[in-house]
Amino acid sequence: MKKFCQSCGMPLVMNGLDVRGTEKDTNKSDLYCQYCYENGAFIDPKITFEQMKEKGIATINEGDGSTASKAIMKLSYPIQLKQFDRWKNK
Repeated sequence: MKKFCQSCGMPLVMNGLDVRGTEKDTNKSDLYCQYCYENGAFIDPKITFEQMKEKGIATINEGDGSTASKAIMKLSYPIQLKQFDRWKNK
């Protein structure tokens, strides 16, 4: 199992909670979180890289952390996002 969702970058286990999405056979996905993937398909199959980037940055803005740490996360997020399976070749 990967440590981070290969679509949005969210940790697949957060505070001990398993937030992995599900496959068609109801098993947990080893690649994607429950916010991106359900029943063997992407929840938003037409989302673009730019839209996912904006969504992730909005989540960073809403989260905890100092202004400086958020600024660093917002700069590094697009670079990390490009490394995930869903966006590697796009």
